[in-house]
This record gives sequence, C-alpha cells and structure tokens, in this order.
Amino acid sequence: MLNRRHAFALLGAAPFAASCGSSGPDPAAAWRDPGAGVADPRRFALAHAILAPSPHNTQPWLVEFDDASGMTLYCDLERRLPFTDPIDRQITLGLGGFLELYRIAASHLGQFAEITMFPEGAPSPRLDARPIAHVSFSPVANAAADPLFAYITARRTNRTVYDLERIPDDTLLLRATAQVAGFLGAAQWTVEPARVAALRDLVWRAFEREMQTEGAQRETYRWLRFGHEAVAEHRDGLAIEGPMIGPLKALGFFGEDDLINPNSMANETAARDWRAKAESATGFMWLATPDDRPETRLQAGMAYARLNLAATAFGIAMHPWSQALQEYEEMADLYAEAKRVLEAQDQVVQMLVRVGYAEPAAPSARRGAEAVLRA
Repeated sequence: MLNRRHAFALLGAAPFAASCGSSGPDPAAAWRDPGAGVADPRRFALAHAILAPSPHNTQPWLVEFDDASGMTLYCDLERRLPFTDPIDRQITLGLGGFLELYRIAASHLGQFAEITMFPEGAPSPRLDARPIAHVSFSPVANAAADPLFAYITARRTNRTVYDLERIPDDTLLLRATAQVAGFLGAAQWTVEPARVAALRDLVWRAFEREMQTEGAQRETYRWLRFGHEAVAEHRDGLAIEGPMIGPLKALGFFGEDDLINPNSMANETAARDWRAKAESATGFMWLATPDDRPETRLQAGMAYARLNLAATAFGIAMHPWSQALQEYEEMADLYAEAKRVLEAQDQVVQMLVRVGYAEPAAPSARRGAEAVLRA
C-alpha cells in the first residue's frame, strides 16, 4: 500500500528533473529547430533567446516588436523571486542571457544587433516597468556568424551528479573564459582540490540554509511543476517528474507545508540527493565585477550565457549554485564567507557555478516565443 513515506521517496528520487513524458503538449518543443521557416530576423532571434537560462527557470522576459527592425525587452515583474533575490540581481542576469542569445542568433543571419541598455533609465534597487533594453538590427555585409550559435540548442543546466574521475582541464577552462573577453569583470575558475573542497562545503551549507528558510522554500514551491501535465501546462519552473508524480499530487501528496518542512521525508531525501551533487563538483567557475550597476548585471548575464555555451562546446557540464550569493537576511553570513573564499575583495560576485563531466541532461521546459510577445 502506498503511503506518504513511499510518495516522498518518489519525489526525492528525481528532484528538479528535466521534463519528460509522452502525452499532451511537448514542453521541450522550443528546443527543436527554433526559428525554422521564420522570415523575420527578430522572430528568428527570439526563438533562440527564449532558450536562455534563468533562475528557477522563471523565463522573466516580455518582448515588443516596435518597428521593422527593433525589439524592446521588458521584465515580467510577476516572474521575479522577491524573497531570495530581493534586488532582482539573478533575474537581471537571466535577462542578460536572453539578450546575448538574441544577439548571437542575429549574427547567424548577418545582422548586427545594437543593444541599448535601460533606454528610459536604470531602475534601483529593483526592476520596474521601464524597458530593460532596446535592440535594433542592421545588416552587415560578409559578417561572420558567432561560432557559439551552434551550441544554443545543446546548452543545458546540468543538475545531475558529476563524474569525480574526470576533472576539467585548465586549458579548456581558459579557452571558455576567452569567450567573455571584453566583459566588464573577470571570469575565474579553480580545479585545485583544496579550494574545490572548500567551495563544495560552502555551496552545500548555503543550499541547506535555504532549505531551512521558510520564505525561500515557499518561493521555490511556487515554481515546482509536479508531473508531465503540470510541466506541459506551465512550460516553466522546476520539473519534478516520474510515472506516479502527477497522480500522487492529484491525491493530495506533495503539499506545500510538507515540502517547506526541512525535517519532512521529502526534504530529507532531497537533501541527501543534492549533497551528493554538491560533493561531485570537480571544479568551480565564477564571474565577478568591479561594480554592481544594473547595466553591469546585464553584462554579467550576457557573459554567463557565453561561458555556458563555450562549456557546452567543450563537453563540460555546468550548474549554477547561487544560494551563497543571495542577498536576504538569513544568508548574510554565508554571502560574506563566499566573498572571502572567492577572494572577491571589493568586487561583486555575480555568478558561481560548479563544472565537471556528466551524462547529458534533457532540455528544460520552455514557453514558446508567442507566449512572451506583448501586444
């Protein structure tokens, strides 16, 4: 007989899994041949830009096509993470990633994308209804396409356990960071065992702290999608899938109060699973900037998108572990520790990711391009 312990074991077996399933709409359809048959270069670029990574897979972008060659990007203010991301840093990074994929896809069509950040002024401390950026295209004769275009549909956020026997080569990581040359800050990495061990410990303790913080857990719960039908309906968020997940959710399992309780069977199981992932990191990379202006955050997001694509090109798995960089009260001591461990000094650490080698991950759910267009 199935009981709550069995149900929570099913949940812990595949936390935050990639979407799967054979019935209903395909939530990963956007990854297959994006922009095929599209004549408008803005729509072609948009079909690729929506594949950008974003925190909790919130996909916080809204788009307007404003003339024959222009696009204006806004933040969907309902898709922010106000508890764990109170100044909208992570959301801004995601918007930067969207802009970079948009720009790369434009280059594939011989179009130069001129990006004007915050054309009506930069908001502070949080994003507001003003535009994030305006992008206009102009054709460039004999322009070389960005070589990273080829990896947009192959890029993944790989949340699986990594292979401890394979350590990324410093030369490859150096070549990956070369893809963000001209970035305002610095892309750094380590595969040195002692330093990797210290970062494994830090990211795990920050993850555990978040699991013990009710406000953070309730915010995450909002973005959990239980079962294929829910994933296909929303096409965003963090998918928790398996043959019984959807039916069990319909029967009343996996309720919010259970899943925000750090001592519940679900969270104890999930904690063991996620700790194994943290301890499987064989290297870390991070992005740091000399200031923290909204424009700088956008540029950091653009740089991260390039870094992720370059890692994909070299067969390196990448997974952001951002909990220690979150700026809410309960995380303050670990945020300060992260700056010390990463030797950031006066710089602002914008991204921290584990890297290594892993089995390929399936694509996460994506809303279609039409879903993000604003009339």
